[in-house]
Amino acid sequence: MTKTAIVIGATGLVGQQLVTQLLANDQWHKVVVFVRSSLNVSDDKLREHVVDFADMPQWQADIEGDSLFICLGTTLSQAGSKAAMRKIDLELPLAFATLAKGNGVNDCLLISSYLANAHSLSHYLRLKGELENQLAQLGFQRFIAFRPGPLLGKRKQPRFSEQVVAAMQPIFSAPYSPLRAWRGISADQLAHTMSVYALLDDNIAKQVVQGEALFQH
Repeated sequence: MTKTAIVIGATGLVGQQLVTQLLANDQWHKVVVFVRSSLNVSDDKLREHVVDFADMPQWQADIEGDSLFICLGTTLSQAGSKAAMRKIDLELPLAFATLAKGNGVNDCLLISSYLANAHSLSHYLRLKGELENQLAQLGFQRFIAFRPGPLLGKRKQPRFSEQVVAAMQPIFSAPYSPLRAWRGISADQLAHTMSVYALLDDNIAKQVVQGEALFQH
């Protein structure tokens, strides 16, 4: 049986890779994306909605499918303030997922972060932890949180921390390195892992995928 994927954050580092892989996979018959600006991709399977995320009730009926992939994320420097970062990293994806659940979407797959914790002293990790907790409470048949370390790939707006990790990959990736948990993961590898888990036939209501499990598919 073929499925319909819904993606938000499709213009980001992982989101772009994920959309490309979903479109190439025959097990997905439709890929629906909601974006602020067009991907400029032509594919018969792609359904693109260029929307104003501040006005979700106007287009909530279009949020239909089997699996929701949340690939949104920013940094404090990009957002400009903690309040703006909270809106992008927590409030927007939570509101979208709530509408998706109301429309009968079964699965929710989230890109979170290594060490995400709602009680963390780090504002970024605290937001990721809060979002995980609130999404898990929406009652999706399956909720999967992927907790990668730094993401590797070419961004439009490079992140200094990820550039540092990329340069230190030989140290982080060594088999017995004490820093191995912090090694980065390429955007295409993470996208691939997400798409594999989305197609697994299991009955696990909530999963956290991190560490070695991110690299095993």
